[in-house]
Amino acid sequence: MPRPASGRRARLVLAVVCLGTCAVAPVRTQSDKPAKFSRVQRLEQWTAALERHQPGEADGALDAFGDWNAREFAELKVTFFSALQLIRDPDIRTFMRPPAPVGRPTQVFYSGDELRDLILLAARLKPLGENHLLRRGAMLHMDAVTLGTGGDLHGAGRSDFFVLKFDDGQGLGNEDVQGQIDFARFLLEQVRPDPHDFRPKPSGDDWVRRWYRTLIAYMLREQHFNVMDADRGLELFRDDPEVLFISGVLHETLAADTVQEPLRKSANLRQAVRVRSAKGELSVAEDLLRRAVKRSPAFPEARLHLAHVLAEQGQHKEALVELTQALPAIEDHTFQYYAQMFLGRSGAETGDVARARAAFERAAQLMPAAQSPLIALSQLAYGRGDADEAAALLARVATLPALENDDPWWFYGATAGRFFQPSHTDLVDNLRMEMPK
Repeated sequence: MPRPASGRRARLVLAVVCLGTCAVAPVRTQSDKPAKFSRVQRLEQWTAALERHQPGEADGALDAFGDWNAREFAELKVTFFSALQLIRDPDIRTFMRPPAPVGRPTQVFYSGDELRDLILLAARLKPLGENHLLRRGAMLHMDAVTLGTGGDLHGAGRSDFFVLKFDDGQGLGNEDVQGQIDFARFLLEQVRPDPHDFRPKPSGDDWVRRWYRTLIAYMLREQHFNVMDADRGLELFRDDPEVLFISGVLHETLAADTVQEPLRKSANLRQAVRVRSAKGELSVAEDLLRRAVKRSPAFPEARLHLAHVLAEQGQHKEALVELTQALPAIEDHTFQYYAQMFLGRSGAETGDVARARAAFERAAQLMPAAQSPLIALSQLAYGRGDADEAAALLARVATLPALENDDPWWFYGATAGRFFQPSHTDLVDNLRMEMPK
């Protein structure tokens, strides 16, 4: 039996990734440009924003980077890394650039005035404590994106990061976004959980783990994806059931037709945004969700998503096994609805029409205003040759108000995004407890 088709009401925005440096002139005229700041002055701007920002609040500090471009963020990485070296050793006067994936470390030089200002800024930042400083900086940029206007350039120059907009598989163009999350990730790469170990180890810090969990949940809530960011969280926390689960859901979502269709005709674009074919994304999602279930067997939502991924790959018998285990532990009506819809689909595909019909009827009871269960029941009736019942069920669909919020089917891909708010609050509470009184 074919699955219920997603309607034009289901909307996804595919966002994305670093496409490489683009040397495009700023769109503002020369007279409109603000005065250019030196690299150390940029660090002072960042420091002032950090000091002003109350984690978790949509305050004015979040607008401090509204006209920054990718080059300025890249420059800030170098200058901040120099300040961090001073925080660790106030007597240092030879500064190295941040380690690069390939190539030798290179030195960075400052004038006498720049060095004096850099020392003063390091002295301002040092009392915060090294790891608190790094976490708080990452929170500043996450808040700028999730609570402020961090994703809107307001006419600034092109950056390395692009959002590709799609609605129901149709391209709507693109817009630039800032590299705020990229800089936040850079900060967290410097975290050292063991103060006696000079080597950074972000994978050993639980706050960093929760930051990535929060970031991926935000992507799912907004349907706005940067696969590179999500992949880094998975690299660092490859055995954590929460990160495995939420990453698995992200790849499950990337396999959807609404994401795949705009990429179908462009292999270069697909490669740039790091989105595999539907088959490839489903394979990755299955692996991640299986690992999540293995590490946390009493995680019914992970089993629910695993069942859907298996069904999408035609493994309906295996999907039924996962659904049978998940259903007794699912209490939320919306997730019971999803489970019954998936149970009905896989039941029909394995020839158990009675089971399928009972599941779709239960889904209709759970969500009386939803269209999808009635459409599925109509398909079942038509398949067994009962055209009158099929027509009667479709007539019932026509009487429904047809509001998007009446049928959770359209929002299945974004459900894991509900973890963003509590996870964000958890991060903020921890930071506020660490902040100097």
